[in-house]
Amino acid sequence: MVKEKGQKLPPQARSMEGDRDDAVCTKYTRSASVGSEDSPKDKTVCPRCQSPNRTGSFFCYSCGKYFATADITIKSKGKGKRGPGTPHPPPKAKVIMPNGTEFVLSGDPVFIERADFADMLPYETLMAVSRQHLLITCSRGKYYVQDYGPEGKGSTNHTKLNDIDIHGRKKPLKDGDKIELAGQPELTLTFRLLEDTEKAESGGSLGDRL
Repeated sequence: MVKEKGQKLPPQARSMEGDRDDAVCTKYTRSASVGSEDSPKDKTVCPRCQSPNRTGSFFCYSCGKYFATADITIKSKGKGKRGPGTPHPPPKAKVIMPNGTEFVLSGDPVFIERADFADMLPYETLMAVSRQHLLITCSRGKYYVQDYGPEGKGSTNHTKLNDIDIHGRKKPLKDGDKIELAGQPELTLTFRLLEDTEKAESGGSLGDRL
């Protein structure tokens, strides 16, 4: 990782500095402060803490979470690239972590990584999670999960989607899907489509009730 003289990095960035296995960390370049001329809609919102960051930032300046960069997303395996035609707006969604915290998804690629579990797991369990274990992407209005791992070749201890091993593969997500990391049932995430959740809680649309 390259850092300029006098630059302060968030705790996660300092702890991972020099780690050659971390693809995002080694591509770090300094971004300007968040208080720039970017409009709010142009900012990158952290999926973990919801803080706005300048577009092009490689990590969140509030909590230190690394962002999935465009070139890493291109390298990810599987289909789902957007072709010509009318753009599909990304649906609102979230990933519920084992401790109940939520990652809000807005269509941007998001890593679920080892550092996301640092405050909720014992060391032995934590080390079973790859540095960049999962990559969640959105294409044509649909979300996908990929068992990512080193260089996108699959995590060391695999991932299960609804009890099916998807090592190194990319699969579509639907509301209520269960994602188990590293063969640890206590590391099960839940994917929720917020629009479906809000509809269910309100008793469905008027058309559904008639």
